[in-house]
Amino acid sequence: ADGSDEWRLDDVADAIRAGSVGIIPTDSRYAFVVDLESRDGVQTLYDLKGAKDYKPMSILCAGFSDIDRYTQGFPDNVVAGRQQPFKLARKCLPGPYTFILNAGKDMPKVCLLDPRSKSKNCKARKTVGVRVPSHPVTAALLARLDRPLLCGSVPNLEADTYDDDVQDPVLMLDEYERRGLGFLVDCGVMRNPGSTVIDLSKGKPQLVRRGAGDHSLWVDDDDDPTLSSDDEAWGF
Repeated sequence: ADGSDEWRLDDVADAIRAGSVGIIPTDSRYAFVVDLESRDGVQTLYDLKGAKDYKPMSILCAGFSDIDRYTQGFPDNVVAGRQQPFKLARKCLPGPYTFILNAGKDMPKVCLLDPRSKSKNCKARKTVGVRVPSHPVTAALLARLDRPLLCGSVPNLEADTYDDDVQDPVLMLDEYERRGLGFLVDCGVMRNPGSTVIDLSKGKPQLVRRGAGDHSLWVDDDDDPTLSSDDEAWGF
C-alpha cells in the first residue's frame, strides 16, 4: 500500500480503459470505480451497488485540472474570516474530503442520473462530488489515466457488521466477482471513516457529513450543518 508495486497497476489501468468496473482503496474507504466515459461500465457500477444503496456518485481526480474540466470550479465568494474556497481546497487536497460542486459541460450526463428512475426523461443532477485522494495506490492509478474515475462507496457487507468501519477485500471479492466485478486492488483490511463532505454548490460552504477531514477549516462547529440522511449522503 506504499506505492512500491505501482507497476502492477498497468493491467488495472488497461482494464479501466476497456470499461471494466473494479474496487480500489482510497484514503477513506474502498470504492467501486469505472471510466466515467464508459456508459456500459457506469451501468454495471450502478448494478453492483444496487438501487437500495444508491447515493450520488463522485469522481476521483488526479488534481485540480480535472476538477476544472468536469465542474464549474470552486466559488469565488469569501466567507468572513476565511480564505477563498480554492485556497482552502489546496490546503485540503489531496486528502479525505469530498467537495460538492456544480457539474461542468464535460461531465457525462449518464454519471449524473438517478438509476432508480424508470423514466427515460430522468432529470440529471446539476452537482457532482469531487475527490483527490492521498492514498499512494489511488494516486498512482489516476496518474496512468487521462481522465477521472466515477466512484461510489462499497457497501458494508453483512459479515462486516462486527465493526461498521471495517472493509475486508476477501469478503468484497466473494460478493461482487460473480456479479460482474472486473478487478480488486487489495491493500488489506481497511478501518477508515468516510470522507468529510462539504457542499460548495450554493456558494457558502455547508457541512454535509463529518468524516476523516478537518471540517473546521470550512465551517464552525456552531454553524447550522446540513447533514444528510443516509439515502442522500455523498461520496465515501
